[in-house]
Amino acid sequence: MISIIIPSYNSEDTIYRCLKALFNQSYTGDYEVILADSSQDHTRQIVREKFPGVRLIQFKAKTDPGTARNAAILQSKGDPILFIDSDCIAEPDWIERMLARHQNSAYAAVGGSILNGNDSGNVVARAGYLAEFREFLPGGTIRPVTHIPTCNISYKRFVFKEIGEFDASYYPQEDLVFNYRLCAAGHSILFDPDIKIRHIHRTLLSDFLRHQFKIGKITARVLRHYPLSGHRIVNNRLLLLLGILLVPFIKWVRTVNTFMKRDPYILIRQPLAWIVFAIGLVPWTAGFLKQGLTGENHR
Repeated sequence: MISIIIPSYNSEDTIYRCLKALFNQSYTGDYEVILADSSQDHTRQIVREKFPGVRLIQFKAKTDPGTARNAAILQSKGDPILFIDSDCIAEPDWIERMLARHQNSAYAAVGGSILNGNDSGNVVARAGYLAEFREFLPGGTIRPVTHIPTCNISYKRFVFKEIGEFDASYYPQEDLVFNYRLCAAGHSILFDPDIKIRHIHRTLLSDFLRHQFKIGKITARVLRHYPLSGHRIVNNRLLLLLGILLVPFIKWVRTVNTFMKRDPYILIRQPLAWIVFAIGLVPWTAGFLKQGLTGENHR
């Protein structure tokens, strides 16, 4: 038995595609699907009518993904535990490939690549993909990494007994913090680019810009508390002020370089997406600077 956990909030536009993909897998063994949901829309109705086999955990108020996952882990029975988000669509061999990598493996966690799930070619959705997932593109080699987002990762069950829960105070970077703690405890994460999901992104510019501000802000908070790349900048006010324009520039250049290596025609196909991505760095930088200058100095 394995478990698949999905946190959800107002997912009526994507939940059918997410669950349909999970119930049309090549894997023929036993698995449970747990949806930890705090939606105020028709998500639960869709699940009850179309997917009665899903175990539904309901929250009365809006609940962050980390807290939702924590509740579902406590009620899950499987090992390993696979995670995907409600706005993601797993490839048909997703479960099978996850389990194959876990079998007889010393890795505590296994995950894979993230593709753009927006078929319409929406410029904002493309910019969101550029902004968030450059390190998790398909292709390349199977390799150990220090982080994979919880939209496409799985953990052996012992991890949660040893490491503890997701820390919801770091949303939407609670998975980055959890994986840092996992690696700091001496465990390893395996990235297999052939374990694929498709992520459906925001399509409204206002939503994208608000999310970038939130990511920038919480990134600074994570770096204040954990010795990841950029830790020194956030914890030194002078370095922060001197480097605040350099940080988003480096982020943009690294993203361009990565996509040009993996998909050299992307600039030609979607030039406007790169402009929107650059615009998104403005609120990202504002959030980063705000947290860096005014955030707490100690946990």
